[in-house]
Amino acid sequence: MYVSSSQAADLLDVPQPTLSRQVRALELEIRAGLLHRHGRGVTLTPAGARFLVQAKGLLHSADVALAELHEGDARLRGRVACGLTPNVGRVMIPAFVKAFSDQLPFAELTVLNQLSAQLHDYLRASRIDFAIVHNPPPTASLHVEPLGSQTLHLVGTKQIGPDAESVDLKMLAGVQLIMPTALHVTRQPLELAAAQLRVNLNIRYEIDAVDSLFQLVNDGFAHTVSTRIAIFSGLVGPDLIKQRIVNPSITTDLFLVSPLPQNMTPLQVQALALARSIYHSKVQLIEG
Repeated sequence: MYVSSSQAADLLDVPQPTLSRQVRALELEIRAGLLHRHGRGVTLTPAGARFLVQAKGLLHSADVALAELHEGDARLRGRVACGLTPNVGRVMIPAFVKAFSDQLPFAELTVLNQLSAQLHDYLRASRIDFAIVHNPPPTASLHVEPLGSQTLHLVGTKQIGPDAESVDLKMLAGVQLIMPTALHVTRQPLELAAAQLRVNLNIRYEIDAVDSLFQLVNDGFAHTVSTRIAIFSGLVGPDLIKQRIVNPSITTDLFLVSPLPQNMTPLQVQALALARSIYHSKVQLIEG
């Protein structure tokens, strides 16, 4: 059966001379004649017939590969919502958003910056997909992964005690403190340790607006107790004295909390792994 090369060119929407040159270039590349050329058109040579079978197989494989690629893209489309505590967020958010954009270009991202208790409530209500929080309560329906501990430091314009690097907890008795309210992660372990040593803390002011709280500390109004990550998040002025609380050392633990692995989508798994990586590269190094 003869086929007109001009009809083939029309079907492929390319000029007939261009098609002829491409076929000839292919024959030279594979060192085999694919077509018998006659005045009435062209027919396949035996080699051309065998090559056609293989070429169809290759084209089918390429179509399957492209379909799987687009299916993979579809699995990584959608929106991810996550939560970070305020100080963790200050350190992580810029790097996390940029990495998310690069590695998950078809997905959308929402980041909530709230206190740990609020973020844990959002997790239980399925309003966010995962969160980095302090000391979450045990919940059977959530996966809790420890990330590390943050030491607590006394921060102010005046040194307390003889050591500029550390201060005994008992020396905080009588120091005027400005602190967040009881829900904040620095408040609970501080008051627990103080109660065990019968140290009377002088918490005269309670302010949950962290930016305003640290502005007052920077102005010399009072001392506060802060995690190390907060000190390095840009809130604490460079001239302030940061003394690690010792005897005992007081810490608060950070955890990555998410749904159980079997309940997570591929997109959530990818975003979770990315958040974990950014945490270790940005936050964990601060404490180290």
